[in-house]
Amino acid sequence: MNEITKDIIKEEIEKAEKRLSAAKLLLSKDLIEDAANRIYYSLFYAAKAMLNAIGYDAKTHAGLISEFGSKIVKEKKADKKMGKILRKSFELRESADYHLNVVIEKDEVEVLIKEAEYFIKEAKKFVNKNI
Repeated sequence: MNEITKDIIKEEIEKAEKRLSAAKLLLSKDLIEDAANRIYYSLFYAAKAMLNAIGYDAKTHAGLISEFGSKIVKEKKADKKMGKILRKSFELRESADYHLNVVIEKDEVEVLIKEAEYFIKEAKKFVNKNI
């Protein structure tokens, strides 16, 4: 793996951590839908870093979720719980961003933040092992 790819992967992990920090700040201000959006993007970047660490690069959100499932979860390179967290965060973000009459509960987002912390911790271990 070349140094440019390694740098990109490190930047993706940093972005994941920053997006999660933003989600926590937004949630503390009761901006629940915006927090849900940032949680998904924190996981998006963490999952992207994991895929890049093993030589894959998804170009779309659906592609990322699909590739994460087939290249990471199905090949038992990470706990299947991570695939479920990624999909759940994507679905919540979609609801928050595109549906007007959806109510997202604060406690649901609080749980997802805890799950995102776990996901990013595991992503960092995975990346460190694979680059």
